Amino acid sequence: MYKLLIAILIILVAFFQNPIISLGLGLLLGIILKDNFKEFISNIGSIPLQVGIVLLGFSISFNKFSDLFMNYFPIISIFVVMTFLLGLFLGKLLNLDKEFVYLISSATAICGASAALAISTIINAKPNQISLAVFIIFLMNTIAIVLFPIVGKFLEFTDIQFGLFSALAIHDTASVVGSGLLFSDNAGEISATLKISRTLWILPLIIMFTFITKAKKSVYFNDLPIFIIFFFFAITISNIIFLPFQFYDITKYLSISFINIGIFFIALQSKIEKELNTGILIYPIFLWLIVVLISFITVASL
Repeated sequence: MYKLLIAILIILVAFFQNPIISLGLGLLLGIILKDNFKEFISNIGSIPLQVGIVLLGFSISFNKFSDLFMNYFPIISIFVVMTFLLGLFLGKLLNLDKEFVYLISSATAICGASAALAISTIINAKPNQISLAVFIIFLMNTIAIVLFPIVGKFLEFTDIQFGLFSALAIHDTASVVGSGLLFSDNAGEISATLKISRTLWILPLIIMFTFITKAKKSVYFNDLPIFIIFFFFAITISNIIFLPFQFYDITKYLSISFINIGIFFIALQSKIEKELNTGILIYPIFLWLIVVLISFITVASL
């Protein structure tokens, strides 16, 4: 029964290709799904999203990627470091658990739940801290994916401005790309590329926490999310090998479909936590609001 319903909804999500519809259907079904079935869904995880981003790489020219990377990676790097340090400062000021502060600071600075999960085992975070951090991040991403495109159009942002704004101000890759695509196809490509640049900081993050906690962990290049490597590979292939125009059209269509399916699956796995309280919510929300303000100022100054 559930499998058939999920299959039907996947078809609808792929057909409409609208991140808000994908998000809404995932949240709605997530409410009625049993927890043991959610465990089955978690095995799929964010694979569709990652496939979609890799396929998106085929439609990005090397010149466009290099221009974006060279022009904006320094800004993104400063933003990552500043956000992380600000998160640590606010967490200490509010006297919160160190592990929870590390999770939220890493997620806000780099790549949302992926960053939080990547360091969770290194810092020995408690399961309830991890689930709370992931839920709060998802909550803020849900708000961003709905509101940001509306705000961006109201402020008459260009594609590059909105792509940078999304890449800086939104935590998870799914919501960054989804928000970008709701603004325009070009903004979707720009936001995905810039978000990948931000995600590269996950490797220094792992190295830093390994050193701080003196964990016996060797850090290698393959600690980077594998889809990032394939994303670069797709850009390289599409720029050195002549491929039929139909190939680019098909991969672009499939990439948007997979990204929306990925958003649907991520929403499907969401859980409403019973342990939320005002103190725990104030910290990540206040940090995020500061990040959104800094992102807006950065973009407006371009």
